[in-house]
Amino acid sequence: MIDNTGERVYERLDIIGDIHGYYDELIDLLSAMGYHKVGGVWQHPLRCAVFIGDFVSRGPDTRGVLETIRLMTDSGFAYAVLGNHELNMIGYFTNGKDGRALYKPPESNKKQLDAIKAQFTGEKPLLKSYVKWLRTLPFYLEFDGLRIAHAYWSDAHISLISDTLAGGKLKKRMIKEIFSGKSNFAHAVRQTTRGIELNLPDNLIIKDSKNVNRKNFRIKWWEEPDGKTFRELSFGNRFLLPDYTVPQQVLQPFEVYNESKPAFIFGHYCAGQDAGVLKENLCCIDGCVANKGKLLAYRWDGERVLTPAKVTSAPVVV
Repeated sequence: MIDNTGERVYERLDIIGDIHGYYDELIDLLSAMGYHKVGGVWQHPLRCAVFIGDFVSRGPDTRGVLETIRLMTDSGFAYAVLGNHELNMIGYFTNGKDGRALYKPPESNKKQLDAIKAQFTGEKPLLKSYVKWLRTLPFYLEFDGLRIAHAYWSDAHISLISDTLAGGKLKKRMIKEIFSGKSNFAHAVRQTTRGIELNLPDNLIIKDSKNVNRKNFRIKWWEEPDGKTFRELSFGNRFLLPDYTVPQQVLQPFEVYNESKPAFIFGHYCAGQDAGVLKENLCCIDGCVANKGKLLAYRWDGERVLTPAKVTSAPVVV
């Protein structure tokens, strides 16, 4: 559909969950949804893809995924928003005035980022061009009746991010500010791309499947937290939390995304079997493809009420 300015206008969107460098699974999903490669660009005659962030890292072919998404967005056949892994990539491959990376990652993240770097061996300018492109992507999208961000939506956060990024591009000072984590803008970006995380009490020792001590946990920010147990409030954690009430001193104020708000589709949580439509206005579309799960998409046709039948998938190749 073309509007009177000659721009493509889409009323049907395919919101694609966290890809994490799994290029083959992405192509399988696009093909299954009726997209075809024309002139080197994957496209659909009636629909538009929306990439919900975390399309880089972990998988074997971040480079192939970046090329596909950039060609689609540059040609008007897709949108994309930033996730926390794109932010890590931006910070790690962007140097400050001292010549050092703006983001100094922990060892696990450094391995993932160095693996991406290895995919561009001898092609540093190409990697640099992708990083510059990532810096132009938004943190959120809003359509008529639908909101999209990587991990969480707060009206206050979105307003602050919008005002700060009025120029459209992440500047170096903003990247530095995000990773310093000390400003309201950094807080807004962190929660938009990572969700709400609460600190565990010092006397509660929780270990994950790799026997690593966990100090915080992700929560269901669409529910009022008062009176909930750790287990009831938990979402997207790969460790079991106790079934007793979360102490008040652990809770922090946040904007609850309740049923009165517009439909919101997000990723981030590696939800696996728990992914899909959570409420009539909420859908987590991260099927955890990076952990032997599935790459998911929600096929939105303008509905205000999200329905499980609109979720489709491509199986991961093990």
